[in-house]
Amino acid sequence: MEGTVTCGSWIRRPENANLAVLGRSPRRGGGGGSSSSSPSSLEIFAFDPKSTSLSSSPLVTHVIEEIDGDPLAITVHPNGEDIVCFVSSGSCLSFELSAQESDLKLLTKELPPLRGIGPQKCMAFSVDGSRFATGGVDGRLRILEWPSLRIILDEPKAHKSIRDLDFSLDSEFLASTSTDGSARIWKAEDGLPCTTLTRRSDEKIELCRFSKDGTKPFLFCTVQKGDKAVTAVWDISTWNKIGHKRLLRKPAVVMSISLDGKYLAQGSKDGDMCVVEVKKMEVSHWSKRLHLGTSLTSLEFCPSERVVLTTSDEWGVLVTKLSVPADWKAWQVYLLLLGMFLASLVAFYIFYENSDSFWNFPLGKDQPARPKFDTVVGDPKSADDQNMWGDFGPLDIMTKHVTKSKNNENEINNGGHRDRRCGGICEKAPESGPLPFLLSRLADAKMNSSRISRGRLSLADAMNCLQNLPRCSSSPPPGFECRRRRPVKPPCFLRIAGAVDNADRRKGLALKAVSGSASSAEMSGSEMGEEEKSEEYSTTMTEAMGAVLTYRHELGMNYNFIRPDLIVGSCLQTPKDVDKLRAIGVKTIFCLQQDPDLEYFGVDIKAIRDYAGTHDDIQHLRAQIRDFDAFDLRMRLPAVVSKLYKAINRKGGVTYIHCTAGLGRAPAVALAYMFWVQGYKLGGAHRLLQSKRSCFPKLYAIKSATADTLTGFKKKQISLMWQDGNSSSVEVSGLDIGWGQRLPLQFDEEQGLWKLTRELPEGDYEYKYIVDGEWMCNEHELVTSPNKDGHANNYIKVLGDDHSSVGAALRSRLTADDPDLTKDERLQIRQFLEAYPDEE
Repeated sequence: MEGTVTCGSWIRRPENANLAVLGRSPRRGGGGGSSSSSPSSLEIFAFDPKSTSLSSSPLVTHVIEEIDGDPLAITVHPNGEDIVCFVSSGSCLSFELSAQESDLKLLTKELPPLRGIGPQKCMAFSVDGSRFATGGVDGRLRILEWPSLRIILDEPKAHKSIRDLDFSLDSEFLASTSTDGSARIWKAEDGLPCTTLTRRSDEKIELCRFSKDGTKPFLFCTVQKGDKAVTAVWDISTWNKIGHKRLLRKPAVVMSISLDGKYLAQGSKDGDMCVVEVKKMEVSHWSKRLHLGTSLTSLEFCPSERVVLTTSDEWGVLVTKLSVPADWKAWQVYLLLLGMFLASLVAFYIFYENSDSFWNFPLGKDQPARPKFDTVVGDPKSADDQNMWGDFGPLDIMTKHVTKSKNNENEINNGGHRDRRCGGICEKAPESGPLPFLLSRLADAKMNSSRISRGRLSLADAMNCLQNLPRCSSSPPPGFECRRRRPVKPPCFLRIAGAVDNADRRKGLALKAVSGSASSAEMSGSEMGEEEKSEEYSTTMTEAMGAVLTYRHELGMNYNFIRPDLIVGSCLQTPKDVDKLRAIGVKTIFCLQQDPDLEYFGVDIKAIRDYAGTHDDIQHLRAQIRDFDAFDLRMRLPAVVSKLYKAINRKGGVTYIHCTAGLGRAPAVALAYMFWVQGYKLGGAHRLLQSKRSCFPKLYAIKSATADTLTGFKKKQISLMWQDGNSSSVEVSGLDIGWGQRLPLQFDEEQGLWKLTRELPEGDYEYKYIVDGEWMCNEHELVTSPNKDGHANNYIKVLGDDHSSVGAALRSRLTADDPDLTKDERLQIRQFLEAYPDEE
């Protein structure tokens, strides 16, 4: 078929029968400006590894409709059956390769989420095939679940304009690069951003590929440093840059890594290609002007051969065999292992035949040159066996079985001890040492097989007895302590004494029972303490917040990304949590806890702040809000959000907002920031927050704080009265002090009643009286409807002096359901936040 090849890719098939799919366009031809009348198409060719070439004619040809345009990019699913092609009309087309016997067909499939999405620069499947990602020229990044096409991420401003992307080997991460030189890492599972790769001001990250060998967790990126092109490497366990090297020595336009991760290939605008051995980072193959000086549009390794497929607009497709060392075949590896095994057997036999002592132990004066089994089988207490250890040197190995049983003591004295693991009597190792004795036992087992077969001693028991013999070269039996000559202090250690006489040697190997573990009661005591604190805190939080909420401090820090630049979570517990947040790109830690909150769970805030202060890339700030107090939240929000706003403008990056559990104060501050600064409607921000993290921010406090900021924090004096002259004390709780505190009423003797005068900001307040220690409502004042528990409170509505003023209308609008701010109101709030005095 006529036309120019615009893109290409390999198709992995069973038994290494690889195919190649090419996109062909009639409107990209170069010569003479003529255009072919043939339509655009996808063609599939067979690959012959012997001749390193594609078949002369396509096995399958699929014509692309004219309305879809020309194929610009192709990516193939790891299963070799699904093919996605991006076309010039701005859509992605999906095809299924159907193989029935020898007949191949391309069947069209629908991709509704990827229709009409605009120009795309790159596409990629994850290694496990469960994710599909596209990067747009407009900077929009999409991650979809495959094959369900469920949208995981649709981020319109991921980059200025996406240049390249790639999935990691474990399909956990997605790397994306931008035309402005930046690069970001995303979690493929949920689309949350992990970090932004660090770079210098004169560096531009262009292409990216993850390592694929399974042992080196690296990310390779081409970087333009001024007029120099280098390949830089990042460690994906820390996302730190570990080095760079000049390879292609000119800007790369395409990059690929082999399926086994051994080789990395780069192609340039003038058609040059270099292939690098990843282990040594040295060039193994170089091709000059591969496409006669034209820019490469695609570059990909063959799945099973050391071959690459390249395409260019002018010269079509080219298959190049790489001049690299041949890989070992499977049968060659097995043959080598067999040869090594046979060689080790021969060496073992030669060593055995020529060694004076096979076990290389010092020999007694009467011992034969080479121990034979028939001489060892003799009496284990013979003088020869005892003398065998006589010349060994200043080493004492003593045996003594610890027991309280008199019968067992008799058995030991008679030459054996009872071993519970083998259920019988095991002989004690003689003075001659455990290894010669082991040989004798093996010989006994061989020579007395008839005795074993008659049931007097089972083979399993015999082997257990041998396994349970004392050994000086390995770990002792459980519950025993061994000490070395130069003592160290692990839970178990071997005691080797100095030189002793032969009488002491006959005592055998002394073992001492020890206990090296802490009591479980002591260990669980501290754990139960934290669990009880979590239970108590969760109960208090549920009662105070009016919703069932649970926090488990003992499980560590937990958090959720609300936006790519905003995280809400629980408190940091140790300085190590600072490193965890740095690893995901956090630049500002914003703590809302008060000192009593920290003391309750024993959090050392000073250590955390000091550790954060040692790093230039992160800052730790505090802006305290009282826990479970909606009014304090309302009054503190302007100052707190002002501090947050200034910190984000100063540091940028990702911000981590936390209180104790991350369920009340932190979500409320995040909502206020999104509402006041980031342009969200309050209802929309709340729905986004709830979709990411189950929490219970006090919306009325945010609404009231918004109205306070725009109307000028006006207050009005109110009076509360309790008409009962017989009471000894009257207090009130609620109002602006919260339910955890009380205000005393003063008794007016002239009027004969209890009275409280207080200034309150505009808004609605609930309260309740405590009369002589008993909680009750005042039936002469407004009372709320009973709640779900049957309790009712008094309430008061504090209004400004002019109920019909503009301020009153503004407050009414902002405290209604789903309020929004006008452009001028949001500008006024931002100016207020910038001008608000800094807190200490």
